[in-house]
Amino acid sequence: MATISPYLTVDDGPAALEFYAQAFGAEVVERYDDGDQVAHATLRVGDAVFFVSSEFPGLGAVAPATVGASTVAVVLTVPDADAVYAAAVLAGARADRPVATDGGGTRSGWLVDPSGHRWNVRGAP
Repeated sequence: MATISPYLTVDDGPAALEFYAQAFGAEVVERYDDGDQVAHATLRVGDAVFFVSSEFPGLGAVAPATVGASTVAVVLTVPDADAVYAAAVLAGARADRPVATDGGGTRSGWLVDPSGHRWNVRGAP
């Protein structure tokens, strides 16, 4: 596991796990449910791990939709930014900034997942 890994709170845990699988090829490594909510899930994309849970407002865990915005973004480096970006949009993400080549020659685009989290999909160098 990396030194730092994001932990995303979502408004619909089961739907978010399905989105991350379809959009980014995420594999659920472990999952614990609390009724129809995802109490905790560990997901892997390539060699990166991130965590997801449904909202639990009593514990201070609320999703971007609840507070009206996301104050963080996740950077996802992949072999083919165009393909992953297209898959994410097809899976339900909202296109924010289309994939384009930056000044350094890297293909990169921004999208917002169905839970309201911002993602920067970047091509591997």
